[in-house]
Amino acid sequence: MSWKKYLLLPQLLSYAARAPRDPAKAWDRFWSEIRRTGNRGEVLWDTEDPREIEEVLKRVTTHFAPDLPVIDIGCGNGRFSRLLAARYPKVVGLDVSSHAIEKAREESAGIENLSFHVADISIPYALRWLVDELGEANVFMRGVLHVLDPKRRAVAVENMRGALGARGVLYLSESSIDGDPLDHMVLQGATPTYMPEPVRKVVAAGVRPPSRFGDAEVREYFPGAVWEILESGPTVMYTLPLRTPDKIEALPSYFALVRRRG
Repeated sequence: MSWKKYLLLPQLLSYAARAPRDPAKAWDRFWSEIRRTGNRGEVLWDTEDPREIEEVLKRVTTHFAPDLPVIDIGCGNGRFSRLLAARYPKVVGLDVSSHAIEKAREESAGIENLSFHVADISIPYALRWLVDELGEANVFMRGVLHVLDPKRRAVAVENMRGALGARGVLYLSESSIDGDPLDHMVLQGATPTYMPEPVRKVVAAGVRPPSRFGDAEVREYFPGAVWEILESGPTVMYTLPLRTPDKIEALPSYFALVRRRG
């Protein structure tokens, strides 16, 4: 990316000056303003694109223990929670935002084996209550680690390790764009004078800018001494249209399926 990306800084600093410093408050601020979800909604990453859905379900059904419950971390409005609930005995969606959980419950009404709760995965022992309730579980996570700082990432990974038990498997997918957060924003259509509305909503809420989470990061946070990588590689996550009025966009990403050793 060229030096022109730095021309984005005045916009970003303006939003940052008004944004909450607490990541949980930033996420709740974001979700409190969401009125529409899905392909014609306002949530950048909440598409209904069958290409990603089919790939994700193929991967998880290959590796997840079919008789275990699933914990969907960073569930948002429950898009993937609902898909998983059709295939596993019980699904629990967790999100740091109470407004996200409210939206997920609204969109998932009538699904009896699906529940939602507010929880911050980046706080130590955040899942202890759920482990006591469920026992070992599979864990699903799409687009969470790439917006956590290194310390919070490490805590999140440890929490998930405790939830898996002996048989659970973790699926994760994260954005994996070369460069820094400014490069990420340029790729998503931001210019010095314009920011696509789905991107602007995230930035204005004060959500931490995404950073690269690819193979090197997977191996750093899931070292071979304590984790077994079952499958991993490049993939894409799909986002709302950013450069055109109606074309769903592919975001370079990385996925991994891992389980604990010992």
